[in-house]
Order: sequence, then structure tokens, then C-alpha cells
Amino acid sequence: MIKPPRLKFGDTIGIISPSWGGAEMFPHRVKQGVQCLRKLGFDVRLAKHALNRKGFVSDAPENRAQDIHEMFADPDVKAIIASIGGDHSCHLLPLLDFDLIRSNPKTFMGYSDITVLNVAIWQRTGLVTFNGGTLLADFAEYPDMFEYSKEYFLKAVMGETPIGRIEPASHWTDEFLDWGEKQDQTRPRNLLPSSGWTWLKEGSAEGRLVGGCLESLQHLRGTEYWADWQDAIFFFETSEDKPSPRTVDGTLMDYQNMGVFEKIRGLLIGRPMSYSDDEKQLLRDIVVERTRGYSFPVVADMDFGHTAPQFTLPLGVTARIDSTRKRFEIVEGTVK
Repeated sequence: MIKPPRLKFGDTIGIISPSWGGAEMFPHRVKQGVQCLRKLGFDVRLAKHALNRKGFVSDAPENRAQDIHEMFADPDVKAIIASIGGDHSCHLLPLLDFDLIRSNPKTFMGYSDITVLNVAIWQRTGLVTFNGGTLLADFAEYPDMFEYSKEYFLKAVMGETPIGRIEPASHWTDEFLDWGEKQDQTRPRNLLPSSGWTWLKEGSAEGRLVGGCLESLQHLRGTEYWADWQDAIFFFETSEDKPSPRTVDGTLMDYQNMGVFEKIRGLLIGRPMSYSDDEKQLLRDIVVERTRGYSFPVVADMDFGHTAPQFTLPLGVTARIDSTRKRFEIVEGTVK
């Protein structure tokens, strides 16, 4: 395992757009996100092609890969954060120089479609990557980034000690205020009180965190970038496309058929975006059914993924689940 160097205030964070070209479409979100990072105490550098858009992606695969390589190779850049997700980070996998990445370890973070890169980089290089906020979605929150998201981001990338226990957020939202109409600049999103996480199956477990967006993980199945699930705590969440509980059931059955559930030690599920209460309960019932023959603990409705705020999850780092104490904690340091 390779842990990236700890970020310090004043360090430069590079912004890339390895998938969708949303940064070109919503410059006000770019401005808001950059201001947030600077307010936190970091310098910001935009990659050469980060603000481009070419059809449904930001740029040609070669240019998107070039941005990643240049950010990893630049000694002045200490962390790399994706501007937004998408559906086409998979274009970059055959183009990435994993030796370059391994030789220049630094914080690499995003979620949604960035799952593809998080898992592939971790699998091929051993570098701890981070399932966490993106520039447009999290750092550009109006009027400011949620304190919960901010707290766990800073703990993950700057902490001298392990992140430790992660507490449920007191409130959450999946409200969408149209970015194109700049409704997102008119008021803060409405927050709902949280009833906490749902402990679906009892037990205690310790293992390496591996996972991300469930739909994005599908791009890696059958490839050399597919994760090693042995002794893992598997975490997943679903995207704004809102795959139905029925669809998630089929995907989880695939994981069962592939033998993933026989290898993992625990399962964490992010709060699904745009689900009704009935759909959330159906999803919980499906997860219990799919994992019935296994003894690992399962926690649902957690604060990561496409609802906000979210905590940051480091891939490859050891975490612990204890249902008796209703406790989830990251017990290993994430940076060095």
C-alpha cells in the first residue's frame, strides 16, 4: 500500500475533468468551488483541458489522460480532485501510465464515475485513493460547503492520526436546484433531518475499504482493473440516474454469483438519491435478502455518495464496523 503525502495549507490542488464536460457548462460552479478551496487555505490549478467540452465528455481521451499525467508529474501539485463525474472515465484506463502514478503518489479524489479511476489506480498501483467530494458538486455548494463534508475531507487528506469514528450527519439533502438556470445561486438547498444510519445486519468486522458508485463499478467487471475483494469492507451507492431497487437487486445477485460476498467482511450502503421512502425500504429488504447466507454486518443509508453532505472514504485503508456499539470507524491512517 502507498499512502499519499499529507496535505498542508498552502498546497496546490489540481482540478481535472476526466469524464463529463460539466465544468465548461457551469462556470459559476467552477468559480464557487475554486473559491471554497482557496478559502480552506489551498491554492488551485486547473488542468489544461479541465474546462473543455466535446460532446458528452470534456475532451478526447488522450487529452484527459494527459491532464492526469501532468498533475501527477508536477511536483508543485499535491492533490488532484475531479471537477465532476460522468460516465466515461473508462475511456482513460488503457491510456494511463500507472508507473508514473505509482512513482508520484498524491491525493486523488472524486466519486460517481470517478469510482472507475479510484479503483483502477488503487488496484494497479496500491495508492490509496479517496471516494469524496468533487469541485462542482460539493466544494461549490451554495453559499458554502457543508461543514460535515468539509470536516471529513480535511481529516482524510490532512490528518496526522486515523479519521476514527464517523458520526451520522444530523441533516441531509438530495434537492436539485437547476445549475443551468442558476437556481443553485438563489438559496441554500433544503435540508431534511436525518434519522441516522440503518443497521440492517448485526456483527463486527474489520477490513480494507473498497467500492464506490455501483453503476460505475460495472465498467470494471471482467477487466484487469477489477477490485480485489478479499477481506474488504465493500461500500457502494447509487447515482442521480436512480437505478431502481429491482436493478440494484440484479447487480447484487451478480456480485453474489461472482463470489464477491464470500470474500468481503462487511457492507456499507450510501443513502440512495431521489428514492421515495417505499423505495428505500424495498432496497433495504433486497439487501437483506441478497446477503441472507452471509454473516458480515451491513449498514445502510450512510452519508456518502450522491446525497449531501458526505464523508470521505479512503480506498485500501482499514476500517471497522461494530453493530453492537453502532459504530463505524476508520482505524488506519490515510496519509503519511
